[in-house]
Amino acid sequence: MNATEKFEHSIEFFNREREKEEILSILRQEPREINFIYGPINSGKTTLIQKLIDDLPKDKYVVFYINLRGKLIKEYGGFVRVLFKVKRKEISEKVIEKGEKLAKKALVLAGRYLSGIPIEKDMLDGFLETKSSEDVFEFLEEYFLKISETKIPILIIDELQVIGDLEINGKAIYKLFNFFIRLTKELHICHVFALSSDSLFIERVYAEAMLEGRTNYLLVDDFDKETARKFLEKYNFGDTDIAIQYFGGKPGDLIKLLAQNKDITIFMKETTDEKKRFLIDMLDELLYVKPKIEIGKEKIPVERHKIIDVLKKFKDKEETEDVEISRPEKIYLVNRNILFVNSKSGIIKPQSKIILTAIREILKEIK
Repeated sequence: MNATEKFEHSIEFFNREREKEEILSILRQEPREINFIYGPINSGKTTLIQKLIDDLPKDKYVVFYINLRGKLIKEYGGFVRVLFKVKRKEISEKVIEKGEKLAKKALVLAGRYLSGIPIEKDMLDGFLETKSSEDVFEFLEEYFLKISETKIPILIIDELQVIGDLEINGKAIYKLFNFFIRLTKELHICHVFALSSDSLFIERVYAEAMLEGRTNYLLVDDFDKETARKFLEKYNFGDTDIAIQYFGGKPGDLIKLLAQNKDITIFMKETTDEKKRFLIDMLDELLYVKPKIEIGKEKIPVERHKIIDVLKKFKDKEETEDVEISRPEKIYLVNRNILFVNSKSGIIKPQSKIILTAIREILKEIK
């Protein structure tokens, strides 16, 4: 294990007792809600959930973890393939067909979390041939019902927004939500966690009428200043005040800071300049083009001067209220991973402290 890997694992789980206890509290109760874990990019959501499930008692829980990060899913077949995991030959030879027998094998394999629902290849081929999501969800319901007779299944889907716009005889995401509601609110047989760093997706979910009273939201945010300081001191980092001033509590940025061998002022300038170039290029592009944001059925152009007005909101403060920002420009900046929206609190802030620093520096240069 290299130094970066060590820091990645430690920093993202460092001092996450509140989040850990909230998840454990959910698991101690019967399933009743869909749990959305959200937060800024590189805040440690995936590491938190993976570390936590690694520590769960294997004689009580069976965890299925499906990571959609980096997946390009455009049609039904891709959707089905990410849900299921065709088992290795030596495992397949020991398993009889159908969901009940497969569920029993999943119980045997419960010593670690499973990166997909174990299934025989011929059954996967059958799902792909029929192109019926109803068949898939009917199978999975029986599958989780069988497991729930002796253990508690946990289904985790990371970066759920990947299939947010997928069409399978209607929006696939709505069929998936209905399935989640069936597992949790109606049958109480399986805990469901959905992770996402896409705050616009979470905003859509938060406003979704069909999910009213059926969801729980857990924010995994960047560290506050005191927590960031404790972490840096744990690793005997000297210039904690400067580090926090420029990098704040973003786990991903602190990992890079701890792993680099340069003087902090040099690294700080290089990192800030990189973000500044990104913002300057964006503003320069907006001199020539006007991207359009779809809101309802209307496509509304993004205005450069309004983007600058939004950035000016952070000239003297680190966050602002959602209602104070024009919607097309907000969506544009969130899509570019410049801003993060906390729909639950109605607060918007830059994705990181280094981006905030870059915003403030380019505002000084804009005429």
